[in-house]
Amino acid sequence: MCALLEAAMAAGAIGLSISYVDIDENMVPVPSRFADEREKLALCQAMAKSGRGVLQTVPYFIDPEEQLRNIAELGRLSRGSGVLCSLAPIVSSPVNAEGWRRSLAALEAERDQGGRVYAQSMPRTFDLNMRLSETSFLLYGLPSWNRHMNLPLAERIAAFGDPAQRKTLVEEGMRIAPLLMAATVGEVFSEQNQKYAGRSLLQIAGELGRPLPEVMLELALADGLRTEFCIRGVIHADPESVAAILSHPLVHIGASDAGAHIAQFCGAGDTCYLFERFVREHKKFSLERAVHRLTGELARDWGIADRGEIAPGKFADLVVFDPERIARGPERFVGDVPGQANRYVRDATGIEAVIVNGAVTLERGKYTEARAGRIV
Repeated sequence: MCALLEAAMAAGAIGLSISYVDIDENMVPVPSRFADEREKLALCQAMAKSGRGVLQTVPYFIDPEEQLRNIAELGRLSRGSGVLCSLAPIVSSPVNAEGWRRSLAALEAERDQGGRVYAQSMPRTFDLNMRLSETSFLLYGLPSWNRHMNLPLAERIAAFGDPAQRKTLVEEGMRIAPLLMAATVGEVFSEQNQKYAGRSLLQIAGELGRPLPEVMLELALADGLRTEFCIRGVIHADPESVAAILSHPLVHIGASDAGAHIAQFCGAGDTCYLFERFVREHKKFSLERAVHRLTGELARDWGIADRGEIAPGKFADLVVFDPERIARGPERFVGDVPGQANRYVRDATGIEAVIVNGAVTLERGKYTEARAGRIV
């Protein structure tokens, strides 16, 4: 494995991505979760032979204490190899109100000991759309819910509708009650659910005199589990705490799941949202500071020497935008994924042109015929 990694780095790779939390479609932990610290260190040292390297990972965010232990291990890996370690994301959440502060303090502790450990965080409120017919990482920490979610749809409907399991499901579901309290009912499909569309799940539960998880289950079952529950303005929503996270010198702005949760939310538009919300609306960043945080700082810290600033000899990768109009568009649920799958998408506004390697590839919302990019 180390030899393969060395070859990949020689061919232009930036680093290695692992996870402390992810599982595959069969509920089996991904291979990196079986690796001990010695194996991870050997891989980091193999990367370091190239003179650069980033180890990127997702912490075990289900358990706040375990996430802090992950940060400590990343510090040891960085000190033992010299590579930069990055974990994503750090979020402000009512489920763990002090979590982001504790994580930032842990990053500072590793820095003070000589480690190069950074976090990633996004500017957007972590708004989610949950449909029990799709997938949802909100349910990973609820054993019975998670087990049912991995069943084929027909079996999933039967499992969630089994009266014998209702008590357990409701008890487990109360663990995410702070999130369900902020949920509204979005798209519905059955006649009996029409009266609930657009309404607060908390209000509906109050009228019916039943627990939030039970009401969510009943509405979902009436729609064959396709009911959309929209969680808005609760996770990573407070502009003061989010601005504090985004301003921290050990935080890089941006986070991506590589499309792993396209049926739950659209992660596109983070850069637009930084300008829209934190430059224009809340004035937490100057325009110049926001641009530099997204470009020069990232290129510098990640060792991408030929990008990140406008200078002779560097790739002419440019985005031309109107600072007064740049924004992310509304979220739309579309069925355009191969295999009859669905996803959420957004369209940016205020982008005048995108230039890749000196060639205009997008102008006034339309793609040109230029193909100046290259696969690294």
